[in-house]
Amino acid sequence: MFARKIHIRISVLIALLLLVSTIFILWQFSSSGDGPASCTAAAASAGSNSSQPPLYLGLDAYRNLDKLSYLELGDRVSEQSTADPGGSNFDSSHNLRVLPGGKYVLFDQLGPAMVTFMRMQENYGGPWKLTLDGNAGTTIGPGDLGQMHPTNMPAQAFPYPLSLNQQESQGSSIIASAIPFQKSMQWTSSRQNGNFYALYRKLPYGTPLSTWDGSAPASDVVNLLRCAGSDIAPGSGVARQSGSVNLVGGSETPVTTLSGPGQIRALSFHVPLGEQVRFGNTRLRIYWDGASEPAVDAPIKFLVGDGAGVYQPAGRPLVQGLLAGAKGDGKTGLDYNLYWPMPFASSARLVLSSDNTLKDITWSVRYEPFSDPRNWWGTFHATYKSIPQPVPGQDMTFLDVKGSGKLVGTVINFTKPGPTLEGDPHIYLDDNQTAQVSVTGTEEWGLGGNYWNGGNQTSLALGGLPSSVNNPPGTNHDGAALYRFLVADSIPFNRHLIVRWEHGGVDQSTLPYRSVVMWYGTPAQTAKLSDTVLPASDNSRLSHAYQAPGEQMYQLSAAYEYLVHNPLITMDGSSTSTDASFTMALDPNNVGAFLRRTFDYCIPNQRANIYVDGHFAGTWYSAGSSNSIDIDGQRRCWRDEEFPLPSTLTQGKASVSIRVQFVPTSDPQNSAWTAFRYQVYSFVLPSSSPSASAPGNFLIGHAPSSQAMALEMVFIGGLVPATLRQRRLNMVCCQTRYILIHCYVAYSTRARST
Repeated sequence: MFARKIHIRISVLIALLLLVSTIFILWQFSSSGDGPASCTAAAASAGSNSSQPPLYLGLDAYRNLDKLSYLELGDRVSEQSTADPGGSNFDSSHNLRVLPGGKYVLFDQLGPAMVTFMRMQENYGGPWKLTLDGNAGTTIGPGDLGQMHPTNMPAQAFPYPLSLNQQESQGSSIIASAIPFQKSMQWTSSRQNGNFYALYRKLPYGTPLSTWDGSAPASDVVNLLRCAGSDIAPGSGVARQSGSVNLVGGSETPVTTLSGPGQIRALSFHVPLGEQVRFGNTRLRIYWDGASEPAVDAPIKFLVGDGAGVYQPAGRPLVQGLLAGAKGDGKTGLDYNLYWPMPFASSARLVLSSDNTLKDITWSVRYEPFSDPRNWWGTFHATYKSIPQPVPGQDMTFLDVKGSGKLVGTVINFTKPGPTLEGDPHIYLDDNQTAQVSVTGTEEWGLGGNYWNGGNQTSLALGGLPSSVNNPPGTNHDGAALYRFLVADSIPFNRHLIVRWEHGGVDQSTLPYRSVVMWYGTPAQTAKLSDTVLPASDNSRLSHAYQAPGEQMYQLSAAYEYLVHNPLITMDGSSTSTDASFTMALDPNNVGAFLRRTFDYCIPNQRANIYVDGHFAGTWYSAGSSNSIDIDGQRRCWRDEEFPLPSTLTQGKASVSIRVQFVPTSDPQNSAWTAFRYQVYSFVLPSSSPSASAPGNFLIGHAPSSQAMALEMVFIGGLVPATLRQRRLNMVCCQTRYILIHCYVAYSTRARST
């Protein structure tokens, strides 16, 4: 009897333990980031009922990862940074202004807008102050960033990895959360700043947007980002294929062909340990929808974020990215994983091309139905570029493509950490002559700082230095490479994308570079140049009913910003401290529009209210000024800047009346509004016809021979560049289009020692 009671008690105890264990396991799977359920990105959902692709901004871009391929119409991406407009390497010098008490203004912009990324150099200038809509402001210190379990504000608003501290990033203080604001935002440092840059989206006036207060839920996005290195693709509602292939050196080997419409969500390859290096250098090619040319054509290791040596580090995956990665056990093999959403309309043909014969390569692919309107999205592309010998004095060009889409990633092999990393990325959108994105250095783009604190390897959800020249002895060495993945801070374009890169602080490095640029795109241009107004042209003034009582006309000779060398341009334009008005033509099929203005950025803090057909359309504010003199002794005053217009004021109209009303301010001090050219671009949806967006129809730009940088200058009417500094410049080609002459200018500068 006693033994039976003992047996019953033991049975009850075991049952209780099993129950507790079950509850604990279920809790683990449902709690923040600790179970597979929270490591799954959104599966494809039905498209919106709207007439154009919705904008998934900020953290919503992660929540709708299946829509990452969507085109963006209506917003404009820009940046504010401390990069020297004069093209030197003094990239902490260009703060917007200094406030009483010694505080430095690093970011100053009017809304509606949304900051998606800010990078500070280590703790330089900290603590920083965030002021929104003119309110009292929030002080944020370096210690508030990168906390795993924050318990107090403001750290709770920026948990890891929506922020990174300088130890986690190896040299940067980063805020990668979204900061929306309706009226204004200012970011200041409490003392002398280091290198700084911020990416943000300008939105049309009237866009419904709640100003950031730190209370918006973000735990779902935090959990997803903390799953970096795991399989984040949906596991249900998807089709699966798998198999194995043997690669024959020197030829293409088919992997599989998928039928659409569909979207690839996971593509994985497993290779035996002895083949991991050679397979890493094997090229993956993907042909979408029957195209004759591959949209993806790059070495596998670059595609997963490792553009350098392939090995298995101790204690971490080789690449622990959110959207791609590589990891193994160091004993049997290595897995290469891609989680980029890759939609296709009718078919996806995957092939491998290797210089070597490789055996026992296993693969698997998961894909889902994708019935979203064909004119809403672009196909995934990965463009590989090798530049064995950069040209002194000229930026390298990694990508030059016409169409619409968004930039979502880069992997760049820069040979070795050192002064070559002083080179700045320059990203040009939609024929703008000013780089909308001009970052303060290469490793800063890769989320690091100070050359990743001397070359410390790191792999984070959205960037890092996973492999370098300090790989362990006996492992594979192939230079050093960074990766940067862009989701909330992706960079949309609507007619033209150019990605250029400095090699060294003044384009002096001779080290070879290799790159892969990852982007979504369709050949259709969704921003059409609809009209141009030239304030200095009598014909243009007459045809556009241009009026500006009290304006002053003047001539400016200067160069555009940021490049080491830029040609001197002379134009006549207008300066006003009152109003200017004019009419501009639109495409009546527009779903919105934006203005572009060429102006004199040496005049500080220009501000004006914009009216469309008598309706207020927002305030255009050009913060700061350029006071730089470049290496050639030229002022860097020319800037192109953009202002989105509300679609409610443009849709269905063939023309609009624009009024620009100068707004004088004392803090910051301003004096005038300048304009040498206005342009208006109409946002238009692509045709829904498959032939209009066939993958083979992209116009790929090419730099002149020897990889010379091609700078598209726009010379207006009878206005011509001053002297062109013939000792340096050779005209390569010109063609007339309406009243504009597009001239490509190639530099023939000598190498410079620094």
